[in-house]
Amino acid sequence: MNKHLLLLFVAIFMISEVSDAQSPGRAERASVHVGMEFSTLFQSQMFLEFEDTVMDSNGVYSFTSGPRNSFRFGGYFRFDLFGRHSLETGLYHVTRRYNSVVSLASTGEELGRNTIRGVSFEIPLTWAVSVQLDRDSRLSTGFGGVITYFASDFGIFDLEYNLDAFKRSRFLPGIKAHVGFEHDFGREGGIYFGANFQHNFQSIAFLRMEYFTDGTSEAIGQVELNGSYFAAVLRYMFPMR
Repeated sequence: MNKHLLLLFVAIFMISEVSDAQSPGRAERASVHVGMEFSTLFQSQMFLEFEDTVMDSNGVYSFTSGPRNSFRFGGYFRFDLFGRHSLETGLYHVTRRYNSVVSLASTGEELGRNTIRGVSFEIPLTWAVSVQLDRDSRLSTGFGGVITYFASDFGIFDLEYNLDAFKRSRFLPGIKAHVGFEHDFGREGGIYFGANFQHNFQSIAFLRMEYFTDGTSEAIGQVELNGSYFAAVLRYMFPMR
């Protein structure tokens, strides 16, 4: 499913390039656009090069990390360049939530669960191409890069067994693709609905987990957190004309 969505991004981008020369211009449009954006994140397994489940050295216990509902919000900026081409950027606050679970490998019985939360900031820069659907509506898609800044290590909540979480690096690069539909209501502003795919080139954090019984360390496991995601995007565009 994830690969199909990425192929959709590519297909719409190619269609946009072909349609660029055929779409009428709109001279009265502002060249700079500003908006506020809110996204719900869904973890992606595309291009994943590490496991989110590991066994302890004796093969008795299983340690697993998995995503919870995560959110992203911030400010959006678009600079129209020529024709239907533009540069898009912004500054976004991202709250990432994960579960960490230890269980018996033989039966799957859950023995303990922790909640991990981290905060990061993202600055993307994408080249976008749009297709004018009518006077006030457009379909756009774009590709580019993104830098993620991690303000601190991940915090541990609901601690049921010993767990340390460390960010891999304060800054991590990645790639981004997006597709969406925008409608301009004039003096009331505009609304955008779309989807993003973002992939970090590395895992975003390490989790070192240690499970105890009767005060004795029984097992140790280490997993990596996947930071790549798909996002459902809702954006409000401020009126600029």
